[in-house]
Amino acid sequence: MKSNLWSREEFMLAMNLYTKIRYGQFHASNSEVKKLATLISRTPGSISYKLVHFAYLDPAHTGRIKGLGKPGKPAIKIYNEFQENWNEMLFESEELLAKYQDKSVEEVSLDKDEIKQINLDILLGKEGTDIKRLVKTRVNQALFRKIIIANYSNSCAICGLDIEALMVASHILKWSENQPERLNPENGICFCSIHDKAFEIGYLGIKYLDKKEIEYKIMVSKELSHSKEKETINALFKRHENQKLILPDKFHPNPSFLEQHYDKTFKK
Repeated sequence: MKSNLWSREEFMLAMNLYTKIRYGQFHASNSEVKKLATLISRTPGSISYKLVHFAYLDPAHTGRIKGLGKPGKPAIKIYNEFQENWNEMLFESEELLAKYQDKSVEEVSLDKDEIKQINLDILLGKEGTDIKRLVKTRVNQALFRKIIIANYSNSCAICGLDIEALMVASHILKWSENQPERLNPENGICFCSIHDKAFEIGYLGIKYLDKKEIEYKIMVSKELSHSKEKETINALFKRHENQKLILPDKFHPNPSFLEQHYDKTFKK
């Protein structure tokens, strides 16, 4: 008989799922919830219960979760471990998910083309001979994209475009410059390709709070006004100026990260 007490591994797998699905999908009838329940021999209802407990701990949902007992110490401990070390905990939980499915982490996390690219890189000796590190890097990149894109409902946080193939999991603090925060979901925003590039090079910025107390205000660099294509600039950028960023279900962009981007990258 299955113990009522959840193991550390079960909590890790529940937290893994929490990062990947939207707040409104935490119910017991969700296919991903059912899949995890079958995998760890728990009921869908119990999985749903744990997901809501994690949401209770998310600052984005403060005061939103009512009528449910507070999370216990094991749930709080796992949640905090992820918060303190996203880089390691996400990958460790994904390896655990692969183990429960009797598959490799590549099979669980990557598509066929991504696996082919890894094999090609290994064959060509790209990125050295550390195969494990190469796999971990690619899996982590795929995980980050999956989490951010899903969290923003497959839509650009600026213009609302919802064609997934055109979406980018954009880093607020650049991947190459801030290793500790690489996989932190609060360091990611879903943008369409054009707004991702504009944000990356500083034509767009996000002010967490301005003097008029507008949260997550979209800022457009005056340098874009130098373009001769005024109508295009207005259609792509200026019409969004001073609007509020479309926020995700959970893991809102970290205000400190946005401030650093605004101070160091945004072209004022």
